[in-house]
Amino acid sequence: MINITARGFDLRQGAKDGIEKELRRIEKMLPSSASFDVTLAKVKKGYKCDITVINVGSFIRGEATADRIEPVIDMAVDDLKRKIRKLKTYLVDKKRKGAIDEIADAFSDFEQEVKMEDFEQFDSSSAEIKRKKTIPLQMMTDDEAIVQMEMLGHSFFVYLGSDGETKIIYQRQKGYGLLICE
Repeated sequence: MINITARGFDLRQGAKDGIEKELRRIEKMLPSSASFDVTLAKVKKGYKCDITVINVGSFIRGEATADRIEPVIDMAVDDLKRKIRKLKTYLVDKKRKGAIDEIADAFSDFEQEVKMEDFEQFDSSSAEIKRKKTIPLQMMTDDEAIVQMEMLGHSFFVYLGSDGETKIIYQRQKGYGLLICE
């Protein structure tokens, strides 16, 4: 199933047909239960295209920005293809270094003591929440959470660990960090 949404402009039927044609080729690489959510938005510098593949609770996102609509669609599809290939390589590659080692290395940076006066004070009166989103937490391993975060193109990911704890995995300059909620 392909769901196409345009924000800030009217999308012509020809562009819709072009998007569907491009996504039909990608559909062959995915399980039949996968669906696509395509959002095209008019932004200051042209157009932004966001294509999200939803498959049984997992997500893969391809996105791009360009000054014209045709190239932005092609660029977003190419980004999505790259991420799907990356995911398939990850799933097939058995020689991959375990993410547990990378997470342990990331935590070694935290061993030094941190003092509160080292941080700038934040004025919370000027902070305004612009968007709220409710997400269902899914049970997965740390490795699966890292893959999911990378497929979404986010810098962090919240999930339910296999031990039942709520966890947040995030990207660092070298490796990943893991927050465990109490």
